[in-house]
Amino acid sequence: MFKKFEEYQIYLNPNQLLQLPLYDLAEAIVRHFNLVATSNAYIQFYLDFVLEYSQKQGTSLSGFLEHANQKKDTISIVSPQGQNAVQIMTIHKSKGLEFPIVIFPYADLDIYREIEPKEWFPLQPENFNGFSNTLLHYTKDFEHYGDIGKRIYNRHQAALELDNINLLYVALTRPIEQLFIISKSNVSSKELENPKTYAGLFINFLKQQQGGQESQSTYAFGNVLKTSQEKASSKELVEHHEFISTSKESHDIKIVTNSGYLWNSEQEKAIEKGNLIHNIMSHIKTKEDIVFAITHFQDRAIINLKQADALQKTILQIVEHDQLKPYFTSENTIYNERDIISKNKAIVRPDRMVVNSNNEVVIIDYKTGSESKKHQQQIENYQTIIEEMPYKVINKILVYINEDIRVISI
Repeated sequence: MFKKFEEYQIYLNPNQLLQLPLYDLAEAIVRHFNLVATSNAYIQFYLDFVLEYSQKQGTSLSGFLEHANQKKDTISIVSPQGQNAVQIMTIHKSKGLEFPIVIFPYADLDIYREIEPKEWFPLQPENFNGFSNTLLHYTKDFEHYGDIGKRIYNRHQAALELDNINLLYVALTRPIEQLFIISKSNVSSKELENPKTYAGLFINFLKQQQGGQESQSTYAFGNVLKTSQEKASSKELVEHHEFISTSKESHDIKIVTNSGYLWNSEQEKAIEKGNLIHNIMSHIKTKEDIVFAITHFQDRAIINLKQADALQKTILQIVEHDQLKPYFTSENTIYNERDIISKNKAIVRPDRMVVNSNNEVVIIDYKTGSESKKHQQQIENYQTIIEEMPYKVINKILVYINEDIRVISI
């Protein structure tokens, strides 16, 4: 596929692209494909969408693609107020708003149409094992279920009429100056309108206005001249600026890390390294997440390139350790740094919980420094709280991260 792109002078290196943070990846694709020469609302909105996700939910590419797929039918560009544009919305959403001009298309709603309606029907408890009501599919046959059925039918039909007439009222009262209604000629072979639809109501109205004559398909009432004053802001021209997107490498920018992570002393280096590994490991579920997690911390200037290389080597030693490797696969459900509330309302947070399909749990906790009984007591407390839920702890592992990696099963 990438070779095929080169025929169109589009040169992409997939390995380099996948090393980029999520937002930089999206911008790089925009640049390489020459998608825009000037500012484009759709491209800019998509980049904003990517940026918002990366800031709030992380930089996982697969996670973003899943998120975008879930949101694709609901997200849309927001047009600023005062722009010369058309807003498309439902009648319900327009309630309480007003507009200079409203176009009401598809104005032929069936007033009595419902999707799988239901109604409760009373029963004699002694004949139905104590049940006083049953839920039935609502149809016009309710009218023939005796006096009770007829009352339910009349009440239901009246409620439909009220709801849909109110809906029609909302649609017809939104415009300030002009209203355009697009309906259809819904009449029977006997030239009688159907009173069960909006179209029938409009036709009935037009017949009254025309003295019973119906000989045209377009009707106009009132004055089409504009009456309101145009706001000054809406007269301003919209300037389309050049779309500027350049990689940070081309600017030769050097990022300085946070002062707290500069590792100026051996003691500080050990403490901060332990904290960093804890934080990075909370972003890693499988080996494939390591590069993205390291890059995420680099992009936020928490670590520099030299520190990233050292941390990546240490994390690879953890993930590829013979005793730990089985717990970094996608076959299990992984919970990193997840709060758990016990029955006595105490909150604990194991570093890593690995749950298999049989609800069997392996607890992993990362430690720095020398071994301590407190660490063992802590992980045993995790086990007690976890087993209050429908889980069985089958292994507890302490991982001591110092000059080397030491793994202890409890």
